[in-house]
Amino acid sequence: MRATHGWWMPLLLGLAIALAYANGLAVGFHFDDWHVIQKNPHIRSLASIPSFFVDPDSSSVSRENRLVRPLLLVSFALNYAVSGERPWSYHLLNLLLHWCVVVLVFRIVRDHFWLGDAALPVAAGAALVVAVHPLNTSAVDYITARSAVMAAACYLPAFDAAVRDRRAAAVAFFVLALLTKEIVFTLPLALLGYRLLAPGAGGPRPALRLIGWLAGLGVAGLAYRAILLPPSVVAATHASDVGSWRYFMTGWSAYLYYLRLFLWPNALVVDRLDYPVVRTFAEPQAWASLAGLVGLGTLAWKVRRRLPALSFAFVWFIVALAAESTVFPLAEAVNEHRPYLAMLGLGTAASLGLWHAVTLVAPARRMPTFAAVVGVVACGLGWAAHARTEVWRDDYTLWLDATRKAPANARAWTNAGHAALARGHYDEARPLLVEGQRLAPCYSYALLNLSAVERLTGRLADALRWGDEGVRCNPGLALPHLYRAAALEALGRRDEAIDEARRTTDIDPQAVDAWMQQGRLLEQGERWADAAAAYDGALAADPTLTDAAMDAGVLYHYRLGDSARAAARYRAALAAVPTHYGAHYQLAIALFATGAETDAVAAWRAFVPLAEAIGDQASLARAPARLRELAAPRSS
Repeated sequence: MRATHGWWMPLLLGLAIALAYANGLAVGFHFDDWHVIQKNPHIRSLASIPSFFVDPDSSSVSRENRLVRPLLLVSFALNYAVSGERPWSYHLLNLLLHWCVVVLVFRIVRDHFWLGDAALPVAAGAALVVAVHPLNTSAVDYITARSAVMAAACYLPAFDAAVRDRRAAAVAFFVLALLTKEIVFTLPLALLGYRLLAPGAGGPRPALRLIGWLAGLGVAGLAYRAILLPPSVVAATHASDVGSWRYFMTGWSAYLYYLRLFLWPNALVVDRLDYPVVRTFAEPQAWASLAGLVGLGTLAWKVRRRLPALSFAFVWFIVALAAESTVFPLAEAVNEHRPYLAMLGLGTAASLGLWHAVTLVAPARRMPTFAAVVGVVACGLGWAAHARTEVWRDDYTLWLDATRKAPANARAWTNAGHAALARGHYDEARPLLVEGQRLAPCYSYALLNLSAVERLTGRLADALRWGDEGVRCNPGLALPHLYRAAALEALGRRDEAIDEARRTTDIDPQAVDAWMQQGRLLEQGERWADAAAAYDGALAADPTLTDAAMDAGVLYHYRLGDSARAAARYRAALAAVPTHYGAHYQLAIALFATGAETDAVAAWRAFVPLAEAIGDQASLARAPARLRELAAPRSS
């Protein structure tokens, strides 16, 4: 039987994904993508790949958001090599990974869930539900959330290999998963639950020794991250008043929240920062949610002999979410990409429920009836996923949707305002940002964006007022100082702006914009050496920033008389952009000024075809006559 569906089932699942996410390649960058991908210089060069494994700073330009997920960063670097900042290749890879996960769901449910004759239809139904369920749109459409999809694409084959007692493959895939996202350390728990629930003669069970090896690897993976990540970064992942116990109690309702979204996904929202945190067990959110989970767990335990697949689906759901919904506090209590790995359990439970319902209603025609019911459900879910992906296509639409569904979320209002600001719709941005600031008076992003709106609309006093408030509320963050510096610059208070920009780079040496602002302002004051040093700071923070390299090179060459340093900066520009027109010209001139005639001639000969191609005779004539003479072709 398996040979007959060995090729068409993956094809069918791929077609379902393609239809549901047909508009997915047009989705742009959102939310954390700016600091992980768009502004991250490390992913712009494949030569940076080794640093992903040892340097958390390579994961983000935001000091508060550093992580250790090296394989995820490798995938982003490969995407950047293919399409740069055009998002289509990022989404294509997300969809391919999602397809791999869905095929693995089909394989695991079919082969390992003790379903007998129902294995094929139930597995197909579970995989189709996972393929097109709109709850997965956050993980698939949001590029940074690839961590969830990629981790699942390694976790599932590790589980499959362990159950089949393919130990080398299980270890290899688990190591890949650990290098992708830390939540996967729960795999040994999933395998232990599977072993305990497996019927006595129901097929293979993972060996306890293998489970022990994998548990050791999981501990090693957590230790690896703990060694690399400073404690301050770990502490910044959650509010100071939300400890492990409060987060754990909140997590009970988070499980039910995800279950509700699976059963009726009409309240999908990009961000639920406003999700209530439980303070005491006496709150109904705590004890009622725990009672609900215990009730579901009791039901799963009671049917373990008759429906072991349903029992294990519940175990999988609990274990897959344990890392993010139990005792490890995170910044948000819930997030829609988190249940992605748990979808195997949810999809299996849904498919199994439909199978038994159809068996009761139409036992004589259960196979075609089940196929029809699953088809209708998949079409409805796929349509909802397509509609949700349409919301993801536009940043402004996405965050306005969040303000409607989570009106108490200050970050939703602020990000909607920022999206309007990016469009140049300042009158729309202002009230959105004001509402974000009203909900969270010291929220730094609301304050700094309000400063930007007022500066761009000429209300400079208000811009400085918001900048002052941002610094007062968050003196240890870099960005509020940068926006205050911009307001001071607009007011013509250059020296104060320079000082504020320096405070920015003192806090965060990777703040490229602050280095560039210092360089520009110092140039205006004719402080050439200081300006060049500032541009060098920007170049150190982002070696691909050609503007910094060129600005520093020009200052060293024409203002400071240091042609050797100038040549080095021009070479840095060419290393980032080999076709950089100005860098080719300036490098030849700077090298000639240092007396390195051979190198200067080679650089000039590389520049001449570029100039001739666009008819730039002025630049060709402006070069020193001796350089042109040395570079001229020799007659035979």
